[in-house]
Amino acid sequence: MLHTGIDTSFYRVSHMTGNPQTIPQKRLKELEQLCDRLGMHFGRMAILHEALCHSSYAAEVPGAKDYERLEFFGDAVLKFVISEYLLERFPDYDEGQLTEIRSVLVSDKTLAELAGSLNLSKYILLGRQVQMRPSIVAQSFEAVLGAVYTDLGLIHAQNLVVRLFGNLATSVDRDEIKENYKAELQEFTQSKAQGVPIYTVLKTDGPPHDPTFLVNVAIAGNVIAEGSGHSKKMAEQEAAKAALEELSKKRAKPSPKVAGSGISETSEIK
Repeated sequence: MLHTGIDTSFYRVSHMTGNPQTIPQKRLKELEQLCDRLGMHFGRMAILHEALCHSSYAAEVPGAKDYERLEFFGDAVLKFVISEYLLERFPDYDEGQLTEIRSVLVSDKTLAELAGSLNLSKYILLGRQVQMRPSIVAQSFEAVLGAVYTDLGLIHAQNLVVRLFGNLATSVDRDEIKENYKAELQEFTQSKAQGVPIYTVLKTDGPPHDPTFLVNVAIAGNVIAEGSGHSKKMAEQEAAKAALEELSKKRAKPSPKVAGSGISETSEIK
């Protein structure tokens, strides 16, 4: 199904250099349990172990590596595999439809739910001051996928994704797909010849492992609303949702008449 000439040896070698992590026997047994759930066996358990170490844990344990690099890699692998799968599964869908389905499938909500079917949170290691959250489970899930690719190759990663996501691709809640507020807002502004909404990150709060982004959205140079979330995508969606609500309120209000003209004064954004 998948065809690629990508050489991933550069990434695999990076895990063979340096001092290997020593994994306690108890932890190895836990990882073997997870391997059984995944339906595969890792040649290098240290990579799977890394995929399950949150940055807060790595900060407290000397020599431990967090999952962030594997998460970065796994995110790319997931989008690639899902994209090709959707192209083959839905040959008549256009780019917009495929993008909407993919955005739902790779969302933190979906990833956390699928990770729940593997009981992944049981194997994730956190620092003493951090509590488990769906976003952490989703991140670790992507890291595990990156670990599968790194240790076992693309075919194993592809098989895992198709096994977990295959049925979801056709049973995605259509109402959830429609909740793409950014697409809805852009469709509205373009229909009013107001161009494309512009999103700007105002600030980022919180620790690196759990940031909160504040974003505003401007239409035709006018800031309409703000939104926040634990990722820029989430913050932009919230800003777009707030903008749609604000524009709806403006459309519902009667427009004042311009003195002496008998014509209603209209706002710049209709």
